[in-house]
Amino acid sequence: MNEIPLALALGLRDGGFGQIFLPLFNSFGNTHVFGPPIGTVQAEEFNSPPVVESGDTAPFFHNHTVADLESAVAFYGTPAFQTGLFSIGRRLVLVSISDKANDPEVQAIAAFLRILNALENIRSSISVADRGITMTNEENARELSALAFAETVDAIEVLSKGALERNPESTVLAARAHLFAARNLLAAARHLPTHVAIANALYAATRSLRLARSTLVKPATLPPTYRN
Repeated sequence: MNEIPLALALGLRDGGFGQIFLPLFNSFGNTHVFGPPIGTVQAEEFNSPPVVESGDTAPFFHNHTVADLESAVAFYGTPAFQTGLFSIGRRLVLVSISDKANDPEVQAIAAFLRILNALENIRSSISVADRGITMTNEENARELSALAFAETVDAIEVLSKGALERNPESTVLAARAHLFAARNLLAAARHLPTHVAIANALYAATRSLRLARSTLVKPATLPPTYRN
């Protein structure tokens, strides 16, 4: 990541959360002591965000030098990772992939990550909406409706960009349609006057959210925490 051309041009090399100066890298990082014949190893280290939310955390990498998810996947086929002077990752993890963001394999991996991200957004939106249904205070229910709305909008955006932007698959199209329905119901819930009306809108929204999820994946294959 530090060897991406843009990072080199801008002088953005750093060692993430490292504590000491590393002469080998001319940046901060950490050292690790291994037994012979390896000895002491200098390492730039970074705390990676959860992969399940990779679709909506752009720009990517610790220095924000990659704008979209597809290009982030393709990075692992670039010289910066494959043959870079400090490309330790290449030596530890053998990766054979194109360095082109529009390569079919890169697009497929990015699409998979986008689906994972959307499933997390849907799970979160259902959880928040369910809490809203139990609220007896209208203002609290409206606030939770707004949070569920934001998660649903994130899911729509993740499924509408990059590798999935022009995807003709019926499952993706159906999921978007159900998410749009949920979004509209959640938007309305933020402005309804009574608790009963808000709860009804939230209940209908969760039905649409579950339908969206069911078009993307078989619910029985999901971890228990994703079957809400």
